[in-house]
Amino acid sequence: MKFLPNFRHKSLLNEAKKLADSGYSVIPVHGDNAPDEPKKPAIRWRQYQKRIASHAEIDAAFDKRFTALGIVCGRVSRLLVIDFDDQRRYRQFCMRLPQYADTYSVKTRRGCHLYFRSDELVPSHQFAGGDIKGERSYVLAPPSQVGDFTYRAMNALPAIQLQRGDIDKLLNYFHVNSVATGLPGGLRRQRSDMDVARVYARLAGQIGRNNALYRAAAIAREQGMALADVEKCLVPLHVEQPAKDAAHRREKPVERLLEAQRSIASAFRGGSVARPDQAGIPNAVRERLLTAQGSSIMPRFLDALYLAGWKDGAAFTLSEAVDVARRVGLSRKSVLQALTGDRSIFNGRHIISRRYVEYLDNRGLNLKKRGRPVKVVFQAPSAGRLLAVLNVRWTPSDALCESDLRTAKSYRQALHRAYIQRLNPQLPMRNFADRLGASTRTIRRYNHDLGVQITACISRLQLAERTVRCLPRRTGDVQRNATAGYWLEAAAGARYPAWRHIGAKLLKEAGKTIWLCIRRASRYSLAAEPAPAAEYTSIRAAEFLQLRVWRGETVENPGLRERAMGLLRRAKERVVTTGYQKLRLSYSTVAERIADDKIAETINGYLYALDERGQQLRRPARRGIAYRMLKEFGEGNVFLALRDTADEVLVSLARGAERAATARESP
Repeated sequence: MKFLPNFRHKSLLNEAKKLADSGYSVIPVHGDNAPDEPKKPAIRWRQYQKRIASHAEIDAAFDKRFTALGIVCGRVSRLLVIDFDDQRRYRQFCMRLPQYADTYSVKTRRGCHLYFRSDELVPSHQFAGGDIKGERSYVLAPPSQVGDFTYRAMNALPAIQLQRGDIDKLLNYFHVNSVATGLPGGLRRQRSDMDVARVYARLAGQIGRNNALYRAAAIAREQGMALADVEKCLVPLHVEQPAKDAAHRREKPVERLLEAQRSIASAFRGGSVARPDQAGIPNAVRERLLTAQGSSIMPRFLDALYLAGWKDGAAFTLSEAVDVARRVGLSRKSVLQALTGDRSIFNGRHIISRRYVEYLDNRGLNLKKRGRPVKVVFQAPSAGRLLAVLNVRWTPSDALCESDLRTAKSYRQALHRAYIQRLNPQLPMRNFADRLGASTRTIRRYNHDLGVQITACISRLQLAERTVRCLPRRTGDVQRNATAGYWLEAAAGARYPAWRHIGAKLLKEAGKTIWLCIRRASRYSLAAEPAPAAEYTSIRAAEFLQLRVWRGETVENPGLRERAMGLLRRAKERVVTTGYQKLRLSYSTVAERIADDKIAETINGYLYALDERGQQLRRPARRGIAYRMLKEFGEGNVFLALRDTADEVLVSLARGAERAATARESP
């Protein structure tokens, strides 16, 4: 059995007695004596959770076989220790709460211990990245030795004395602020309380250190951090950060320092990098939830949270969610479905994340850790999380009020009203129904209730002896009294089926003007002035014949049929030769998608994104412009398009014609 040398044993024994004289309860720990459990106490130590051992008990307890000593935490020693398991978590703590960093600290194998003195009762528990050692726990103290590592003091300052308010602040930091931007009950995160160093480190490997510095500084400014604090945090990191490109010219530290100061100052002078604030969730999220879930509970609840100001990670409890939901007509049962029921999950992922918070303050804590947690905190999803979970692109948000969220009907009707007001769309009725997860009959009822003005869009061709041949023949097996989608109309307003023999007969009657009319999708508007009942546009005979071919109808004209098939072949060749691509860009793919040659990429392609009104914004395909567009519109919403691509609509119509021709030829 291994024994400590005399000088090491005396050093450990003297340190234990010194700690006991300072008011700490100490116990022997196995250390190297038990390699499988080196941190296990060597004695029954329950009594020392309530009293401090005497010198005689220390002499009897500490044996030469034991290489470590422990200090019992809690009220017996008036000791509270924060055990960090990694240095990054410790540095983050020092940056956010520097007033608690200058205390007695001990270097451990994985991280460090911070010592605090307090008379308050704080139970031992874990947090993300470490432990808080309070009642019924102990820590290894210098000069303990475990294996080849020796515990030693990093900072020999006196331990900071903590009051009840200080403990509340620490517990809130570790259990609330690390996952939420706000918590009910007055526990709110400060706007300047953010890990800007972590933002810089994450972005530096993706977009380069210079771009990462500017973006991290701009985000810190948006969060309310002062210029001096941002420089204190980011300048040292930027000086030490290696370049992403190994071939980059090596710069002197003073050059890096001046560059960092200029970039940060420029970020604080620049405009906002955040997307314009939205009054509600994106329209794409609303539509996906309505169609996928077949219910309006989840989108109405999310919009209610946004109207209450809870978004971008704001934390709330179930009772507060019920109070907010009842203002807009949602019941407690609906809230439970949105938070924990069938409506809360999409493709296996929670739409609204949750966290079990057990330690909010130092009163009424669950000391035995039995039964249910003290509180369940839900986190309001940001727009970015909703887009990621539902796998949709960013779209603007139509503003809604509380009265619009009262019922499922009022919610869908409000979205329908806002969509028409914003775009005055020309769409088939089926598209409106699919957008809201409703039927066409429901959309007609919404149009009637809202007073939507519908303008019939009609393309027409004046029939003549030369153009009457474009009309279809009525064969014996066709027993239809009307041609779907188009008809013949006389000047007096009478309508007839668009068969060739009917058109020829009408042309023989003198003094009549006959029109071939093709119905298009209607236009919808909510304008104050009355809209026309119909809107006419002209069409050529060849275009009508091509329309018939693409709809799969039998066309007797062999020349037209051959031209349509040639169109299909040319479209296929364009697709094969050009390789149509629509590339979604992110910070990590800009460098590989866009060459460094500014001229070549601008000629071959362009960048585009959709603005708040749904209109396409085009920019030259350059790296710097791509990064700026990603900052403005977000990852996943910026695309690189090739200029020599085929027209997707043309290709789809031609392929439809081929399928129709194949179906007719097959037996």
